[in-house]
Amino acid sequence: MHKNISYLYAFYGAFLIGCGAVAVDIAGEQANTALITGGIGGFLALTAGHFLKRGKRWAFFLGAAEAGLLTILLAWRSATYFIKLLAMVQQSGDSAATETSGMAFLLTTAMLIISLLTLTVSVMFARQVLVDTK
Repeated sequence: MHKNISYLYAFYGAFLIGCGAVAVDIAGEQANTALITGGIGGFLALTAGHFLKRGKRWAFFLGAAEAGLLTILLAWRSATYFIKLLAMVQQSGDSAATETSGMAFLLTTAMLIISLLTLTVSVMFARQVLVDTK
């Protein structure tokens, strides 16, 4: 079972890196936090996936802890973007800024959903992974 979870962490890492790159492409330099979150988070998830496939128990804890922490962080950022987006829509100001904020909200929410799913699967199969690994 630990090999299946290692593939999940590898996908999670690639997804985070991809979302960070897309955020920078869409929003430019305003998306530095998304790039940092996606880059560092993606690298950690890829590392966890690599070492978990080799049977290292600490890699499972790394991947599960990262998914948990990023779930909390991304929930906060997603809520902040949503409130900002609502304020921008009510003011009916610059449509380009509203579009950029909307895309930031959508990317952050997508990262949040994948983080929550990764955390959920990690918790569901924790017992089996801990039995399989050293």
